[in-house]
Amino acid sequence: MNETIAALSTPPGSGGIAIVRLSGLQAHVIVEQVFRPWPKSPDFFHLYLGYFYDPVTQRNIDQVLLTLMPSGRSYTGEAMAEIHCHGGAYNSKKILTLLFALGAAVAPPGEFTKRAYLNGRLDLTQAEAVASLINAESEAGLVAATAQLAGGLSDFINKMLTSISRLLAAVEVEIDLLAEEGVNYSQTEMLGPLAELGKQCHGLLDSYQRGRILQAGIKVVLAGRPNVGKSSLLNALLAEDRALVSTISGTTRDVISAPLEIAGIKIELSDTAGLGQPQAELEALGMARTERWLEQAGLILLVFDQSRALNDFDDELYAKIKDKPHLLLLNKDDLEPLFTEAQLQERFSYQGPVLRCIGARDRTDITQVIDGIASFIKSQTAVFSDSVMISQQRHFDLLSKVSENLGRAVVLAAEAEPLLDMLAEELHQIRFHLLAITGQEHDASEGLLDIVFSQFCVGK
Repeated sequence: MNETIAALSTPPGSGGIAIVRLSGLQAHVIVEQVFRPWPKSPDFFHLYLGYFYDPVTQRNIDQVLLTLMPSGRSYTGEAMAEIHCHGGAYNSKKILTLLFALGAAVAPPGEFTKRAYLNGRLDLTQAEAVASLINAESEAGLVAATAQLAGGLSDFINKMLTSISRLLAAVEVEIDLLAEEGVNYSQTEMLGPLAELGKQCHGLLDSYQRGRILQAGIKVVLAGRPNVGKSSLLNALLAEDRALVSTISGTTRDVISAPLEIAGIKIELSDTAGLGQPQAELEALGMARTERWLEQAGLILLVFDQSRALNDFDDELYAKIKDKPHLLLLNKDDLEPLFTEAQLQERFSYQGPVLRCIGARDRTDITQVIDGIASFIKSQTAVFSDSVMISQQRHFDLLSKVSENLGRAVVLAAEAEPLLDMLAEELHQIRFHLLAITGQEHDASEGLLDIVFSQFCVGK
């Protein structure tokens, strides 16, 4: 980390302003050569108005704002500088080119946040939260990332670490005194804390699916026989003509997806080819793709046209999705029904709500659909509404190992004559995995850090 790095921290292209960021030992020295007029006694965290100056041509490039940050009090923990220039691809590129000519190095993706982690400004879970915050596409994702950035998960893991460290210390004391005084081991003092740690670990593991929904959103797939009104419903939910609508059966032959937000959660809404007896090869390919999307769906809305009688294809389709999260939806509620909700529920032994809607171009009523999706989301996310959660696969994998070690530790601790060396090893492993979550383990590999920070954009 000896190099001074520079990068554009705002999106490239035209805009009101662009921010160029520098970090490293020479950050202030470099900007002093290109900013005019340089203040006699510059104050940190003060915005100075001046000109970005090309020392070779001795011409001003742009009128800019400059702020300086000291080592120990900046985002990275190093000396930093930010240049706020006018937006524009050429302008910001010219400024960066001059900074590189004066000794700054090109910052790889995530390098600023990586330095913040290495300098103790953030732990690894907070650094990951920065990436989640930048990539958040819904209110819920934003709130979840902000909570993790504030240290909620870090505090929880650190409390678990404190507990396991105390248990480990007690076991190691027993091992040291074993030869002199015999075992003074207390199962009561050991099993209670281990059980509590197991409860905490399981709670975090159980929160993973909720965390994934809050951060990444959920895939909602519209499925059903051809011409039941799936495309019209998609257009009504999106409030735009996204899918082609026709009375001709099999119009939709591929999956059409579009984003929207319901109950603060990002939804990827997909209209699929109707499932039934294919009339052509292209239609058959569309149905095959529909079945693949049904496998990936977080929620399936099985759509029926209530003006058309149920048939064997409906039974076959329900058999495909009955073990997946789903809701039944009666479309064309303005037409004369050929079956009742009760008959639909009885036919499929379905216990959930039956939603009703009108998704026609000239008349829509989709309130129940939106409310039904919102209720499903709340049922999946509100169970641990005030608790710490995890949303990263890395955290889930490490906590799964912690859970396995805890299970073995409980078995060992419950033995009449416990093997203390083996128990200590399990506790050491638990501590190691917990430290790896927050990145406090000194042996954290450079490969792991590269994987984590490669997910960042340049300039962050």
